[in-house]
Order: sequence, then C-alpha cells, then structure tokens
Amino acid sequence: MNETSLLSHPTLLLTQHIEQVNTAATFLFNTHSEKVRTQRPETAAVLTALVRGHDLGKGSPAFQSYIRNPEKYRGDYRAKEHSALSAALTLLWARQQQLAPLTILALTQAIAGHHAGFATLEYLENRLRLDDDDPLLTQWEQLNYTALSHASGLEFTEIEGEFEDARRWLFRRQDIAEKLHALSTEEAVHFRLWTQFIFSLLLEADKAFLALSQENTQRYLQVARPMLSPECVTKRITDLTTTPLDDLRQQLRSQFTANINSTDHYCTLTLPTGTGKTLLAASWAFAQREQMAQTGVAPRIIIALPFLSIVDQTEKEYRELLGIDVNDTVQSDLLLSSHSLSQREYEWEGKKLGTSYTRFYLDTWRSEIIVTTFDQLLLALLSPRTKHQMRHHVLMDAVIILDEVQTLPCQLWDVVDHTLRGLTIEGNSRVLLMSATQPALLTGAQELAGDAAQMTAIFNQFNRYQLILRHRDTQCIDDFIAELLRRLDSWQAHGQRVLMTLNTRASAKTIWRAVRAYVPNTTPVYLITADVTPNDRIVKIDAIKSLSIGKPCVVVSTQTIEAGVDIDMDIVIRDFAPLDALIQIAGRCNRNNRLDECGGRVEIISLTSASGRDYASMIYDPILLNVTREVLAQQPKQLNEKSVLGLGQAYFDLVKARKNTGAEITRAFAYWEEMPDVQTLLRGRIQQISFLVLNVEEKWLLDQLKAALNIADRWERREALRALAGELKRRTVTVYARPTFHPEEYAELVGAFWVLRAGYYHSDSGLDFGDDEESTTCIL
Repeated sequence: MNETSLLSHPTLLLTQHIEQVNTAATFLFNTHSEKVRTQRPETAAVLTALVRGHDLGKGSPAFQSYIRNPEKYRGDYRAKEHSALSAALTLLWARQQQLAPLTILALTQAIAGHHAGFATLEYLENRLRLDDDDPLLTQWEQLNYTALSHASGLEFTEIEGEFEDARRWLFRRQDIAEKLHALSTEEAVHFRLWTQFIFSLLLEADKAFLALSQENTQRYLQVARPMLSPECVTKRITDLTTTPLDDLRQQLRSQFTANINSTDHYCTLTLPTGTGKTLLAASWAFAQREQMAQTGVAPRIIIALPFLSIVDQTEKEYRELLGIDVNDTVQSDLLLSSHSLSQREYEWEGKKLGTSYTRFYLDTWRSEIIVTTFDQLLLALLSPRTKHQMRHHVLMDAVIILDEVQTLPCQLWDVVDHTLRGLTIEGNSRVLLMSATQPALLTGAQELAGDAAQMTAIFNQFNRYQLILRHRDTQCIDDFIAELLRRLDSWQAHGQRVLMTLNTRASAKTIWRAVRAYVPNTTPVYLITADVTPNDRIVKIDAIKSLSIGKPCVVVSTQTIEAGVDIDMDIVIRDFAPLDALIQIAGRCNRNNRLDECGGRVEIISLTSASGRDYASMIYDPILLNVTREVLAQQPKQLNEKSVLGLGQAYFDLVKARKNTGAEITRAFAYWEEMPDVQTLLRGRIQQISFLVLNVEEKWLLDQLKAALNIADRWERREALRALAGELKRRTVTVYARPTFHPEEYAELVGAFWVLRAGYYHSDSGLDFGDDEESTTCIL
C-alpha cells in the first residue's frame, strides 16, 4: 500500500491528517511565550516528531482494512490498534536521531498515550511488550516504511529492528527508569510537566480539525486577544454599595497596590474575610497579565474555587468587572465558567457558535478568563486522562488564582506545592493562593499583604466579632434546641440575623424543623444543605443577601455556606470543627462591620446526637479536631477577631507536623508511578446516589433527557447528555448509599438517572425520605 492511499480516518488521508495536526499544533505552540517555547531547546523539534509520528501505526494492513469500512470490519480488533506501533517506530527513529533518552521517553509516552492517557512507567513498558502470538507483531512486519516516510515527513527507510527492540533499548540498555529516578524530585516534577505540555498540545491538535470539520476551521486559528485593564476593577469598586468597612478596605487596596506588580511568580494573599480579596486578586491578575503581555503573550487568567456556591458568586463578580450581563450564563471567548453546573453554550465576539465549536472550545478552555473548581484545575494538572490532559497546556503562560486554599485536603499540599511552583518555572505562569486562614503550603511564596508585622497590623484592625468558646462542654442536640427556642424571641425582637452551621444534614434538618415550627411565618427560616438542590441554594443565598437592614432571619446550614459565601449575619453558631472551618464561618459574622467593633457574636459549640455520638467526629479527621482542641485549650473562653491570625498560624504549624501532606503523591507524580484518583482525594471514596428533582413546570427537561437517551449513536448520545448536564446538576441532590437504602422506593430510573417522585422534595425542606439517620446522607 503506497503513501497516497493510506487513510487515517474514513474520508481523510494519513498525510492530510498529519498536516492538519501539524498546523494546529504549530498554532497552539506559537500562542505560548518564547520562554515556554525555548525553556527546553528541544521542545519544538520534539513536538514536530510527536505530531508526525503519533499515527504511524495507522499504516498497518489491519488498520487500513478497518478504516475503509469500520462497520463491516471483521478482523481481530487487537490487530488494528495503532498507538503501540506508532510509539515503537517513532522511538526507533528518535534513537537513530540520537535524541536524549529522557526526551525519547517523553516522546514515547505522548504517542503511546494519546488515546489511552498518561501511563505509569511500568504500564508504558508493558505497552511496548507483546506476547509471541500478539497479532500486532504481524502488523509490525508488514509496515511499509517508504509509504510512512512520505506520509509523515520522517525518514524510516533506514530503520531496522523488531518491535521488541524499541522497549529493550529504552528500558533495558538505557535503563530509563534509573535515569528518571536520578533526577531530583523538583527536576522530575518539571520534566513531567514538560512532558504533559507537549502531550497536551498533541491531544488538542489531534482533535481540532476533526472536531471542527463541519464548520469554518479558520476561526480556530485566530488569536485576537482583548486587553484587560486593572482599571475595570477601580470602576467596579466605585459602583459597589457603601459599607462601614469601605475606608479600611480602601486602605488595604492602597497598601496592596504597592505589591501588585510584584515580579515574584508565586504569591499568597492572606487577609481577613470580607476585605474584598476577590477584587484585589482581580487587580493583581490583570496587572500581571498586562506586564507579561509586554514581553510575551497575554496569559489566560484561571480562578479556581472549592465550592460551586462561591464559583457562581465569583463568576458573577467577573461578569460585573467585564461589563457582561450577570444573568447571561453563556460562555464566551472573554469569560468561561467550567464546572458541573455551567451552561454549555458559547459565544465568540458576541455571536453564538455552532455545536462543534461550542463543544471543543468549552473542553479546551478557549477563553481569556476561566472560573472553575479545584477539581477541574487539579485534574488538568495531575490527572492522566486525555480529556483532562488536553487542557494542561492552558496552565502554561497562565495567571492562576486558588481561592479559599485552606479547603484543600492535607494529603494534596505537597504535590500542589511542587506542581504549582513547577508551572511558574517550566510554564512561565504566575500563581496566587488566597485565604483568611493561609496554610502556607506554597514554599517560598511572596505574601502580598506584607511581612509578618504588616499582616499582624492588618488583622489587628479587624475586630468585628467576639468568639465565644462553648465547645468544652458538649451538649445533646435536644438540649441545644431547647436553649435555642428560648433565645429566638429576643433575636427576632432585635431584628437579628442568625446563622447556625451544623456538621451533618440530619442535625441541620432537625434544628431547622424546630426553628421553623417555633417562629412566625413573617421571619424567614432558610435551610441550606446538600439536601437542597443547587438551584434552590442559590435562590436562598440571594434572598439572604437582599434582606433589608433590621430584618431578622434564621439560616440553618451545613458547610455548604462556610467559605467565601458573601452573607452578613449578626450571630453565628457553629458546631465544633477544625479551626480553619471555625474561622471561615466566623467571617460571615458582622462581615461589613454594620454592628461596630465586637458587635457580632460567634459561638462554638459541641453537639452530640440523641444516641451520644459526637457530630464532629462523624465528619472530620480526628487529628484536625485534636489539633483544634489543643490550640483553643490555651485560650480564654472569649476572644476577639484580632486573635484569628495567630490561632490560624499555630493550627497549621501543628497540622503540618502531624498530618501526612502527601510527599508520596508527589513522588508518584514525579516518577510516573500509580497515583490515587484526584477527585477521590478531594471528595472521598464513599458511593453516592443522585436524585434528579423536577417540578411540574420542568417536564421539558425530562422530555429532553429521554430524547437524548434514545439517540442511537453513542457519541451523539453522549454529547446530547453533556449539553443537558448543567441543567440536570442544578436540580440534583445526592445521598450516601447504604445496604438498607433502596432508591427505587423513591424514584423512577430513567437511563442512569433516578428521577425523584413527587412528595419527597420541597424547596424549603429539601430532600425528605422520612429518615434522618446520619448514615443516609453526606455532609455538603
């Protein structure tokens, strides 16, 4: 078979596909700064070899037979596999070109994994090892090197060797594992980030022209990059509603401005809650972007947050900054929200794009500003899966902000530290970690709020609440409710807003019911837990924000409202939790200083269930709880907000000393070993069951879901379901699975979706199965 007839796809010649991938990869590569392109002198040449070699295995007779009529192919499906053949042949070519062994390893990894994902070193070696009866051995022997040379632009006519020679040379003669482990941890992390960079470029380039083939592909190659000036933040600040904290916030902004053009590539920002960190970070990000654009390319800005409630809040803030309608949820070339609730529609320069462009631009983060979750950012950084790695190159030449960073599990601290710092060196990126309770996980970071003395001076200016430590005497939930009901009349009479944050959904529901039954209907009582759909949670949070001064309300929540949610309460009561969670929830108290100094009241209690179980121990790591008790044991029963900085620092010092911060995960990442799943580390491993909650007016969504499930083609069906994903997630509640829980008793199964029957959900009370056992529900 000659070079003119080799196909890569049913209607596309291999040589055409390679040239298309080369065009896309060259375009993507040139969107990055010269520093990234030349950091490693071999990058451009390796990318070229990667592009031209990635589909060589498609020249096998079996693949050519398959691709000419995929539906009628009856041959051995193992024989048509092409990635291993491509990797082995390109490896032998690279050996002939005398490329460095580690460079060849990166090249081999990217080609072998461009369908299967980034492999461990052990698995990569196995991909290059075939049994004696493997049909790929016959396909290897029948490859036409002359045809492949003409199709790819690489010269193979002088290549000699069997398939196994590629593995033996790299893994035995070169002992590539030893060479990789000879690198220091820092060097190995940087090498992996670089390997993932070229891998990511290939993954996007390989799909670009194919994904967009039904539309004008030239738009993909356009690089109009708008200016984003820090002045838009100044304008936004002038439009904000005035609060008693405005003078202090302006003072902080003035002090912060002195550091805004810091040339440090990785920084932290540690300020009390309610000081406007979101806008300060936006000023920093826009200033960094402007500065970097003067000497290279304008970086994308990526803001990552832990919870969907504050992702939504932050997205709205950036829409305000950019002059975009806050009610318009369409993604665009200017601002893109990437998470499970985001709308899968996309506009380019104000015009909606077709389905192909929309899917591809959303999947590749084609926007100037991306607002996303920790999950999505860390998946793009650490996950081996191709759908996540395709975004990895976007993290290079980027300004990355992680807000509420204290919510990252301790086990991820070390790998996040190494990889984020690695991005600033290998990828010319800038990183900012923000929190009121900074865990100081970014080694050597520049603190933008100033030195230790300046930070202490800042925190000493905030004295908005008293912190009452009542946790030393545990209290049964029934006794707490009795006490609570005695206090409600006084709170209502004084027009006070009260927030009670509990550790489990069941305890929150119990307290909400008691309060709801006691107070008159004129006083709103909100339940905000994961028993309530995201749609209804957002509605309730907006209602709380819009309450007029002096209008009382009671909010009963779990941790869904803990960090970053911008509400302002008079009294906060919090069931015992790790110290960073206690400080975060305290930040909802007298947030804007409406009540003057120490006008707010934050009470820390310790509740037990009717059976005597401690609610905090049901949810939290015992080490974190013990460290919190140890830090607070040295304190008087009543503190003020000025104590928060010192308490937080003492807490995180002990946490770092006593908790596993994940050095073994860093080693696994650096040396291409098996890693734990990122989302499992973030969210836990316990099986959950999700229910879709639809009211009578939402039959249209059920109809669309059924229509999508009935699509015969599996790829079209998948895309139709993805288009509905945001609408579905906004109406979903989740519970923990347990042996005695049977979802079919409460819901109908539609495809893979449990559609809840009427009577088991109400927007006020959320999910209600008439069973408040703690084991039935998860906390968030």
